[in-house]
Amino acid sequence: MKTFTLFIAMLSCVFTYTTARALPADGKKATISFTAETNGKKIYFQSESDTIHGYQEVKPGETVTLQLEKPAYYYYMHSNGKTCTYFVTPGSASRIIDKNGQVSFEGDNAEINRFLQQHPSFTKIPDNITMYSKEWLDLQHKRLSEAIEALKTSGLPADFIHIQEYYYKYSILTQLLAGPAMMRMFMKKDLELPANYYDDIKKNRYEDAVLLYYPKWFTVMRESMETLEKVGEWEPDPTNFLSQYAARIANDEVKAAFLVRYLKQILKAGYSEDFPTYLSIAKSSVPQPDEAFLRQLTQLEQQHNEMKVQYSTITRGNSAPAFTANDVNGKACSSSDYAGKVMVLDFWFSGCIPCKAEMPYMEKLAEKMQEKNIQFFTLSLDTGDQLLKAWQTLVKDKNGATLQLNVPGGFKSELAKHYGIRSVPRIVIIDQQGKIVDAFAKRPSDPKLYQQLLKLLGEENTGKLTKEKLSATMQALMRAETAEQKEEILKNITAEVKKEKAEFAYPMVNMMTSFTIQALYAEGKQEKAEEYLSHIADSPFKRDILAISGSKCFENGNFKPAAGLLERAVNMTIGDKDINALSEEERNKYRIILSLYVEALIKTDRTQDAIPYAKQAYELSNKHDFSINNCYATTLVAEKKFSDARPLLEEFVRTGKASPQHTEWLKQAYIQKNGKEKGFEPYMNGLKADYRKSLQERLAQEMVNEPAPMFTLRNMKGEEVSLSNLKGKVVVLDFWATWCGPCKASFPAMQETINQFADNKDVVFLFINTLDTKKNLQEIVQKYMNEKGYTFNVLFDTQDAATKKYPVKENYKIKGIPAKFIIDKEGNIRFKPMGFSGSNEETVKELSAMIEVLL
Repeated sequence: MKTFTLFIAMLSCVFTYTTARALPADGKKATISFTAETNGKKIYFQSESDTIHGYQEVKPGETVTLQLEKPAYYYYMHSNGKTCTYFVTPGSASRIIDKNGQVSFEGDNAEINRFLQQHPSFTKIPDNITMYSKEWLDLQHKRLSEAIEALKTSGLPADFIHIQEYYYKYSILTQLLAGPAMMRMFMKKDLELPANYYDDIKKNRYEDAVLLYYPKWFTVMRESMETLEKVGEWEPDPTNFLSQYAARIANDEVKAAFLVRYLKQILKAGYSEDFPTYLSIAKSSVPQPDEAFLRQLTQLEQQHNEMKVQYSTITRGNSAPAFTANDVNGKACSSSDYAGKVMVLDFWFSGCIPCKAEMPYMEKLAEKMQEKNIQFFTLSLDTGDQLLKAWQTLVKDKNGATLQLNVPGGFKSELAKHYGIRSVPRIVIIDQQGKIVDAFAKRPSDPKLYQQLLKLLGEENTGKLTKEKLSATMQALMRAETAEQKEEILKNITAEVKKEKAEFAYPMVNMMTSFTIQALYAEGKQEKAEEYLSHIADSPFKRDILAISGSKCFENGNFKPAAGLLERAVNMTIGDKDINALSEEERNKYRIILSLYVEALIKTDRTQDAIPYAKQAYELSNKHDFSINNCYATTLVAEKKFSDARPLLEEFVRTGKASPQHTEWLKQAYIQKNGKEKGFEPYMNGLKADYRKSLQERLAQEMVNEPAPMFTLRNMKGEEVSLSNLKGKVVVLDFWATWCGPCKASFPAMQETINQFADNKDVVFLFINTLDTKKNLQEIVQKYMNEKGYTFNVLFDTQDAATKKYPVKENYKIKGIPAKFIIDKEGNIRFKPMGFSGSNEETVKELSAMIEVLL
């Protein structure tokens, strides 16, 4: 592997056990058959995931095939209307038998599903216990203890017990969080909760990645964080809240998964001007991010940039259109009457349940701020006599600080069209100058909206150092390009913190110090970095600084300082402790740091020093990480342990990852075993045949046949290149951008593929630069290509001035880069490989196979 990024290992789907019993885990497909006598009643089967809504009907006699990466929970709704939880594992085959509501199970996991049927997570509450009272809470805790005790004495596989224990715990949290809100929404009851009601949330630090198996894990975590804000556990921060959330999550794998889901949710809710800040917080909150996490952040950043173009007329700073709407008596009211005030527009309609749930919060917020220079509007989009009557009934008795108005034309009005309103509730904030501040603001039930409005009114605490200023300073430091610039920012904020004795600021100052140290090490300024580091006590925090600094040096090709920093991080993690005494999170960190340290030692010709560490990293891994396996194989060969290295080397060949060096080592292993070289070629051909067969099967599945959109673009020489002129040739298109790390990481493999087909005039490679807004782009690209020695024919997909879109990228319907398209001689797209696997050898072989199929 040519590049290495520290990663947080995803929870493995292949389990090991302390007993002989195990969950089925061979392959990814799972099948569930339904044998049902239902007297015509419908039955349903679907994932419990919080991203799925409604129910999916299945038919008696039907077999459902699921593509699973890991065990999962599903719902089965009986013919009698009852619902049970169903546990499925990759590679399993099982059957649900429903005889008029009497349900039983056969096949894999039958014993597990019988247990779940007998020990459900939700049970009936006695009539004499008030919902969400102290008695209800005590009963839930008692039942949870009983369920876990039954689980642990069930004799079921240990890994299932571990997973199901968290399922039970988080099912309780689901009820605890959702219950009061549902009561308020549907039963109009505002409950008085016991003092200890949220204790389970307050003490939860998300320390075990197994909670990610719970289908509603993200909903529980998000609502927990937001609830802690509402109950005053911490002060809501409109810009730095994601950092507060991340700080409560102890497990880095969970933290990364949560941040990605939360960022996706923000984008789903609409365009956010603060999204770049949220992205920066996400990047800095995960100390050792894996490539998948960084790739997802890049894709989200790209999606945000596209949304910025889409909503360019309503982004921050645009003038807000004036509007006229009617009150409940039909009297016209104009927004121009409130010029000079902050305006909050709440778009809704009477049939929207979430809108009506937010109304009490909006009314309280308006009342709370009625003495300030601000006006709240609730703008009904109801049209037609029936809906208008419903609206009038809902608001006729409301005499609070909020103006209750109806917008003529509703969703089809010019006002709704201008703000692109297709769903409600939707909150828009306008400042005192009539400029849009936020066209997709937070809902009034979110206390962060109040803080945002206070800041807009200039009523935050400006006389002293504030969290907002501290957060902005940290963002500025992170954006600073050089270590010297970061140092200057750090010195100034540290002096201000000391002057004001702002104790709350030190955690963020420590983070800024760590970023500065990392930059100093990366620039080779070791003496200055060590000076800063000397003021930090030995701790996991200091260890993380060393590890991240080492990884950055490694990525920059500075392997010797990387090895020194990583060695210190390794020793600080393990010291004289038994590895089994470490927490799961610390063991994961130790493995990650250790594996990169091993690779740095090998890169600096210290393979002998790497031997004991390489073995330990391999033993701690899931045995499927190519980088760790490659390092371990390298050390085994250095020890002349060819028989131990041979299985690893054979696997590299079978999976297409073998380099010429691996092949040579495998030959030595073969000779050592057989005493001669004879027979090696047939042996190698057999291993390669396995890869060719799997590759051919995959290519056959991936092959498409779609007309390739034509284009004409200019290259770095100013020449026009038209796809229509290349008919009769196989054309490889590679869409990339200068800011895209995975794109550039794949370039060595792309150059190798070009070299392989250099003598074949029927193969053409075009590298289409897109989604780039840098000034002097062509000059930057030319310099980069010259420095790296790439012989690419780069074309420029220039942004359209009117639409702000990139025409060729749009025509090819590209959602993320790197994106490649292999076009046949007739001008049809036949393959669309996405992303970059990280293995140059594998990429070259796959691309070459795709091209050769079309020649």
